[in-house]
Amino acid sequence: MSAPVGLLERLAVPSEHLPKALASLVARDHVLEAAVLSTCNRVEVYAHVTRYHGGMADLRGFLAEFNGVPPEDFAEHCYDYHDDRAAAHLFAVASGLDSMVVGERQIHLQVKQALRVAEAQGAAGRVLRTVFGRALGVGRRARAETGIGEGASSMVDVGLDAAEAVLGDLAGTTVLLVGTGKLGGMAAARLRKVAGRLLVANRTFERAERLAARTGAQPVPFAELARGVGLADLVLTSTGAAHPLLSLELVDEATAGRRERPLVLLDLAVPRDVDPACGIVPGVTVLDIDAVRELTDTGRTGVEAARARALVEEETARFAAWTRAVHVEPTIAALRERAELVRRSESARASGRLGDLDERQRRAVDALTRRIVNTLLHDPSVRLKRIADTRGGEVHAAALRELFDLPDE
Repeated sequence: MSAPVGLLERLAVPSEHLPKALASLVARDHVLEAAVLSTCNRVEVYAHVTRYHGGMADLRGFLAEFNGVPPEDFAEHCYDYHDDRAAAHLFAVASGLDSMVVGERQIHLQVKQALRVAEAQGAAGRVLRTVFGRALGVGRRARAETGIGEGASSMVDVGLDAAEAVLGDLAGTTVLLVGTGKLGGMAAARLRKVAGRLLVANRTFERAERLAARTGAQPVPFAELARGVGLADLVLTSTGAAHPLLSLELVDEATAGRRERPLVLLDLAVPRDVDPACGIVPGVTVLDIDAVRELTDTGRTGVEAARARALVEEETARFAAWTRAVHVEPTIAALRERAELVRRSESARASGRLGDLDERQRRAVDALTRRIVNTLLHDPSVRLKRIADTRGGEVHAAALRELFDLPDE
């Protein structure tokens, strides 16, 4: 899902809520595996489901129920893909092709983290591990074999450019960073040689101290957040908090004695860290994800982006061949199991007529019958997988199930 920040924050799944979200997903009737990718620009659920329509109903029900958002509020912003198109979308996401800043690298880490959390919670099985693993590989290929990542700005870069449009040159300004995660670290690295004074605040003061030590910043206790806001020309927030940290009351109080100095609140968090109402305070400008999104140059028509998209299409075709082969594997396994049952049954019936054979000879007869069965089934198995690879083998698999009375699963 990609939507205005006001809707995204209502549907967002903060990292501390991911275990509960994944448990809710895999408990639903048609969901076998699930992973959630919730970032500043998207809320997406990837799932392996037993049935398409039942699975889609389960996923939409999750989006509505988990954060209490009526379905009609997000229906027009929803997109759904299945099978090859779902894989192609994830491959494009991991490559940075579907980001606000095309080619940015952080999304690759976010896709990897989404898989890690799903695995840790037991929500990711063979299918999601495979598709996410391939997506991460596609992302690496796209950046290694094309120039999509060369010169690509990050959300931090675009956000700071937006702040400069309001404040002018950031050189010599006082900047307060709220949050010490990936975005906070990137901002600190960008600003350490530009800002006249760099302040860092975080709920866990030790983390603020660690980032401050690496960047020459000054740590600010979270209880003194209002004081830090009052000192700053620019406040950049990027926490994973479920509710705004900078309220209208806090900002109004913090800026009461400095109305002549402009203050920019750059909010790169979803859900938002800054109450949008703060924009009514004199001298205060609030820049959230929507504002930053308007300034991004997507670069979707660039030559390197086109090369990366061709690579995604190539990898999608490979994945499609794998999924088709997966669909016929249960039929092949069932056929081999049926053949083995027949072999064992016939061997048991012939056992009485082999009474004069010693143990070594019996093992030789057993090995011979196994080889006969394996030889008979080898070529049909290989051909069915080859057919599945090239054009889909479900018709042939269905014929085998009918001829040999094999189970449908």
